[in-house]
Order: sequence, then C-alpha cells, then structure tokens
Amino acid sequence: MTPIDNNEATSGDSSDDAEKPFDVEKEIRRRKRSHRKTSSAKGYVSAISFIAWIAFTIIWLFFFAGDYGIFQNIAIVFIALLAIGALNVVLWIPSVEGRRPKASAVSGIAWIGFLIVWILVFAAGFGFYENIGIAIASLLLIGLVNMILWMPSSGDSGIARISSAAGIVWLIFIVLWLPFANNFATTIYYITFYQSVAIVLASLLLMLIAVVAPWRSKMQISIDGEVSVGMRPKATVGIFFLWLLTLVIWMWLLADDYTGYQNVAAVLISFAIFCAIIIGMWYSWTRTRETGPESWFSIGLAFAWVSILALWFWFFADNFDVYQNIAIFIVTLLGMAAIGGAAQWMKIRDFEAMDWTD
Repeated sequence: MTPIDNNEATSGDSSDDAEKPFDVEKEIRRRKRSHRKTSSAKGYVSAISFIAWIAFTIIWLFFFAGDYGIFQNIAIVFIALLAIGALNVVLWIPSVEGRRPKASAVSGIAWIGFLIVWILVFAAGFGFYENIGIAIASLLLIGLVNMILWMPSSGDSGIARISSAAGIVWLIFIVLWLPFANNFATTIYYITFYQSVAIVLASLLLMLIAVVAPWRSKMQISIDGEVSVGMRPKATVGIFFLWLLTLVIWMWLLADDYTGYQNVAAVLISFAIFCAIIIGMWYSWTRTRETGPESWFSIGLAFAWVSILALWFWFFADNFDVYQNIAIFIVTLLGMAAIGGAAQWMKIRDFEAMDWTD
C-alpha cells in the first residue's frame, strides 16, 4: 500500500476552493444594469404621477370647479401639483442619503402648500401684518423641524439643539404676538400696552432661561488651567434674569400709573443699578488680576449721563414734545462726549509732556 501524502491530498481541495479573482468590470456592468432598471422604474412612476395630476385637474375642472372661486380652484390645482412634487422628491432622492433630506424637502413643499391655502382661503379675514406674521411663523416652524432633524441629540450639539429650539420657539411667539396682541386684548383678555410689553419681556426671560440652563455647568472662566472666577458668571446671569423680572413686574403692575417718559426713566435707573451691581461684583476679581477698565472715569461719566437722563425723563420731559426731548438727549450725549474727549486729551498731553530723555 502506498501511503497518502496529506499535503498532496489537500492541495487539490485547496485549488478547487480557491476564490476566483474579482472581476471589476463585470461588477460595474451589473451595477449599471441595476441602476438603469431602478431609474427606469422611477421614471415610469414620475410619468404616471404627472399623468394622474393632469387627469385630476381635468376631472376637477369639469365636475367640481364651478362650485368654487377662481383662486380656490388655482389653489387646489397647485396643491395637487405640490403633492406630486413631494412624491417625486421622496422617489428620486437616493436612499443612501437617509430620510432627513427627504423629510427636509417634503417640509419645504408642505410650507409652500400651506402658504397657498392660507393666502387664497384664510388671508382675507386678517390684516396685512397678521398675514405676514403667519407666514414668518410657519417658516420658522419649518426651520425648527429641520433643525431638530439635522442637529445631533448628544453632547454639546445636543445642548445647542435645545438652546436653538428655545430661541426659535420664542421667535415664533414674537412674530405671532406682535400682530395679534390687539386682537387678544379685545377678544380674549384686556391688556394695556405696557402689559403687552411685560408679556414680551416675560417671554424673553423664559427663552433666555431655556437657552442658558443647559450650559450652566460650563459657565466658568479658566486662566492658566485654574478656575478663578468662582460663581461670578452664574451670578451675573442670575442678576440679569432678576433685572428682567423686575421690568416685567414694573410693566405689568405699575407702568400704567406713570407717563411714558417716567417709565423710560425707571428702565434707565434699573439698568444703572444692574450695571453697578455687576461692576461691584467683578471689581475685586479684576483687582486681583491687576486688570480692569482703563478708565473708571469713563464708567463714572456713563453713570452720570444715565442718571441725568433718568432725572430729566422723570421730572421734566412731559413738559416738552418728543422732538425737544430728542434734542435734549443729543445735547447731553454731546456734552458727555466732550467731557470724555477732553479728559482723554489731557491724559495724552500729560503723557507727551513727560521727560523721555532718560
């Protein structure tokens, strides 16, 4: 008996099982045929959908159009065309791109359809600014949907997603509130002009809280790898929120008891107090860092100007018309600018007068 060599026995099997070389040209031809078939099918679907739209238009015009006005019929025909367009967008956008491009395209088409329906069916019952508000709000809503669709939901991008959504929602509220505030006051709940301002400020406060809150853990300033400001950033934001809340309370409860100029004075005084608190809170930190404003005189001058304006608006402005008050504002601004410029010029002159020969 002749012994069987294992190497020889397995060599035949390995040659049979060896992989065949990959034919690139054959694979390309196969993919082209597959793509051609898919494109042909999509082309047929697009053609059929367009024919269906024409058939729908003919049937509508023949049987139903007489019961509607010309603009309503135009709207219906265009909405049907937009529906066909949305179908073809979904059909032709490659699947490898995912669902987000298709959803974005369909949302844009849906917005155009909404505008057509609104303008032709509902717009006549609203004023010009109200219709503009509806159009802008609907566009912002589409932007909100696409922002949520495209922005990542984790990490810093997820936090930015929340903040961006809060900002867009606030903008939607504002563009709807401003034109519809009078209707709200006359039909739902009576509010004065200052109370309407309070609502706007309150919405701004809520929006800022929603925007800032997700970032609260990152409110630090690191210098040389060390956090040196403590709670000052968070305290600054908190005091700013309290200032806005103070304005909301003033506008809602007290503003109607005072004139417009006195309310301006109240806002100026509250802002000056807010700035004084912030400067006082950061002053010790700037001293330890041997940094800070170049001129405390300029800051004091700004406070003096705000104080003068507040006193003028509170006690004297009502005795003059709006143009005279604008003139007073310009005069005080020019006066403060002249004082500040003179102080700066004296500083430069003293600097140049120094003996630099040594």
